[in-house]
Amino acid sequence: MEELYDVFTRDGEYLGTRPITDHNHYNNDNPEFYFKIVWILLLNENNEILIQKRSKNLKVHPGKWELSSSGHVNSGENELDAALRETKEEVGVSLDKNNIRLIKTYIHKDAITYTYIARIRNNTNLTLQKEEVDEVKWISLYEFKNLIYTDDFVPRNREYYEFLLNYLIVDLKIDDRNIIKRNNIEGLSKSMDQIEKDNNVKEGIELDSSLKIIDFVIAVLIILLIGIVVYCILKM
Repeated sequence: MEELYDVFTRDGEYLGTRPITDHNHYNNDNPEFYFKIVWILLLNENNEILIQKRSKNLKVHPGKWELSSSGHVNSGENELDAALRETKEEVGVSLDKNNIRLIKTYIHKDAITYTYIARIRNNTNLTLQKEEVDEVKWISLYEFKNLIYTDDFVPRNREYYEFLLNYLIVDLKIDDRNIIKRNNIEGLSKSMDQIEKDNNVKEGIELDSSLKIIDFVIAVLIILLIGIVVYCILKM
């Protein structure tokens, strides 16, 4: 028997249940009803973001990178419980209800979406749901910002991603220039190495020039000395 999900009006009024096959996966711009979806973003202590790669066997967005976890709200289930369940199912992380925060409710095509954010430790053990998730990885905000607008990431409204970035940068005060700074440091290190090399070459040239001058002065003195000796001999 096909699993049923609760459906709602755009304003959130309950309408009944419908099979998941009635969900057009964001392809309907004027739907008669809306499913509820949860999107979860996990951050670690280094302010890195966990992203997952959807299984290549999925019908919707196979092989694309996605937020930490996501999924439908089951019939009779509330949004928070759905977020906790999906995170546990897809990446094996058990979240505390007190440590997860709803940051946005967003209408996207035929879905009412709820975005949650939570922090976990760097060494949290991740267990993937192989049927839905091929791999996961931690990335910086800078990398995340450059990935979400590419074809490699699950497409969403640009306005939504701009909200998400603004929340991470402004509200959570995460520096999105970490990688740039690191690159600048690497570049500075390379520049300093080059300067040192240039200085060594310069010092070598200056030393060589100094030796040539000394050799010239010695040669002149020897010539003068020989001249004096010859002059003295001729005077005798």
